[in-house]
Formats: sequence, C-alpha cells, structure tokens
Amino acid sequence: MNEPTTKRHIARLLSLKTGEKSVDELWNKLESIDWKDVIDIAQENRVITFLFFKIKQLGLEDRLKPETRRIMSLEYHRGVARNVVIRHVLKDMIRSLNQCGIKAIILKGAINFCENIYENWNLRSMEDLDILIKEEDFPVARKCMQTAGLHYVGGRIPYDLSEDFEGRDIAIDMHYLPVPEKYISLFDMDSFWANTVEVEMDGIKTHIPCPTDQIYHKFVHDVIRHQELINFQIQDLCDFVMTSQYYKERIDWEEILYRVRKNDIESLFKLHCWRIKKNLGLELPEPINDLSDDNIQYYEKWYSQLSECPEWLESAGERLMAILIRGGKIFGHIKNSFNVLVKESVLDESREFLLSIYHVEGVRPLLPLIRIIHLFRILSLHILIIAYVTKQRLSTYKQT
Repeated sequence: MNEPTTKRHIARLLSLKTGEKSVDELWNKLESIDWKDVIDIAQENRVITFLFFKIKQLGLEDRLKPETRRIMSLEYHRGVARNVVIRHVLKDMIRSLNQCGIKAIILKGAINFCENIYENWNLRSMEDLDILIKEEDFPVARKCMQTAGLHYVGGRIPYDLSEDFEGRDIAIDMHYLPVPEKYISLFDMDSFWANTVEVEMDGIKTHIPCPTDQIYHKFVHDVIRHQELINFQIQDLCDFVMTSQYYKERIDWEEILYRVRKNDIESLFKLHCWRIKKNLGLELPEPINDLSDDNIQYYEKWYSQLSECPEWLESAGERLMAILIRGGKIFGHIKNSFNVLVKESVLDESREFLLSIYHVEGVRPLLPLIRIIHLFRILSLHILIIAYVTKQRLSTYKQT
C-alpha cells in the first residue's frame, strides 16, 4: 500500500472515538499493511506516541503482534521520557526570563505543556521548543537562556527564523517574529502581543497566543511558510483539530476568515480544511466546515496526481498546487505563477536564506547572481513537474 494511503489510515485512526463503528473496519485496513511501514510513517509524522496511546484507548492493543507491541511501547515511553525532559527545560527557561521581567510567548507544540489540548501533555511529540521574544529584549533574554543552562549556538537567519540554543538534548529557537519576515504582513503583531493569554505551568506563569491566533499561526506556519499542501505532517492536521476542539467557542472563526480573505490566502485555507476532512474524516467547526465543498473534485484530481510525484520533485509539486488552487483563467494562472515562482520564491526570499542554501553566507555581493540562479532552478523544477503530471494524465487516459 502506498504511503499517502497509509498516512490517511493513521490520521483517521487518531481521530476516532471509543465505540465508533468504523474502528474495526479501519483496523482491518491497517492490518493489511506491514506494521514496520506504519511505525516508520508514524515516526516521520511525529505521531508515534499519540498513535500507541490511541490504540490503547480504543482497546486495540491486544490485537498487535507481540514484536509490534514491544516496539511501539518502547517508542511511546521514549516519547514520554523526552517530553518530561523538555518540560523541565521549558520551565527553567521561563523561570529565568520571568526573573528578568521579560515576557515570552510559547509557540506551537510547547503550548501543550500549559494547556491540555492533547488530553495529556505527554502525547504531543516535540522536536524543539519555540518561544517568541521582543527584539529589544534579546540581549537580556540571551543571558537568561544561558542562565537556564542552555548553550548559544548562533543566529541562523535574523528576523526570519531565530537565534538557536541547545541543551539537554533539545534545540530551542528564540524567535524575533512568529513567522519569517516575508510573511509577517499576514499578522498584526501589536494585536498578537496584546491578545496573549497568561497561563501557568507548575505554578510558573507565562504566555501563549490567544486561541484564534494559535489556529491562524499554525495555518500560516504549516501551509504558507512550509508550503505543506500535499506532503503534510499528520501531527500538523491533528494540532489544528485538537486545538479547535479544545477551545471550541473561544476561537473567533469569523476573524480567521476575515484574515485569510484580507490577505488573499483563502484558497490555501480552503485546501487546508478539505485536507483535514479528507484525512481525519471529521466535521470541522460550522463556520469553516463547508468552505471546500464546491472544490472537492478539483482538489481530489490534483492531490491524487501530485501526491505520487518523486521525492526530488516534491517542492515543485507543492508550488504547482499553490498555483492551481488559486483558480482563475489563463491570465489568473500567469499572475499566480509569477507570485509563487518569482515573487515568493525568489524576490521576497530572505538574503540570509538564499546565501545559506547556496553555501555563500559571507559573500553578500553575490546575492543578485544567487537570485538569478535560484529563479532558473525553480523554473526548471516547475517545467519538470508539469511534464510529470502531463505524462501521468496521458497514461491514465490510455488506460481508460
């Protein structure tokens, strides 16, 4: 069975409730797959801990073969142990920042240490910690991080990403902005800071984005910044659903719709909603549940074709999907192509990022040449992905 189908089965299982009739049917589908592949895909999608918890919760643990059960149990306990360490690191960081009067906002997955979004803070796998600090607080905040026992690694891409620290086997990203600078126009940063919610973690006070900003930030981070339109992470879809279910009435969906329409990213948000419903099989909150109903066939066609493209063409496939779902006739596609391939991928890309991926960080005068090289690289990949899709469609046509 191919990887996209296996991912969909795993995602669907994670959304099921005890006693649902579809549990046995879905379990039979999973049992037809090599469980080594299921475990590998769950690990790649950062849901192995959550998956084993869900299997136990649904009363399916005894159906696992002994070796599969042993491996998954081991991975589950590793994930829990890692989260215990990460939680202690986060507490030390926040305590140190609080002592110096610096306001920090916890971003993304680490929010689960303060709010029971996943029922239990052990269930959401963590790769790193992300916190947001105001730029003027960075000199003092850097010292606070070192006081907490963390080692300064360096600033990878100022303003776009973060300054990096590490310690106790975890990477910590201290951000200037919640997303790279080229996407910051999608946010009202004054409101983002003003609307934060004060929370506690074992008696230590800190801040998280308000529920509406959590949903919006995750969407922009996963779909806009990382352009995960086809090759998504299961964890990212679960984050969206678990957050929306946990906060329920506290999320202002009309405000989110206003933002995506104002910033001309509604088509991407519609695709995101469709993808969640397709893979998790869930009804979304009423204001957004029917956003993609009139586009289902269109999404299905392109999604099925692009999800099978070779790994080296994945980035081109994501860009092609970004162009196609924005709709429009011939001139609309030309405009969308320019925005995605030239403006977003080359002209608006940060100089630090471009210099770093071509390994010429210290040679800024070469930046114009690098942008030209990058443009030709993007255009070449785009031509190849169109050729790939055309070949697929011709092959399908001949078979029918």
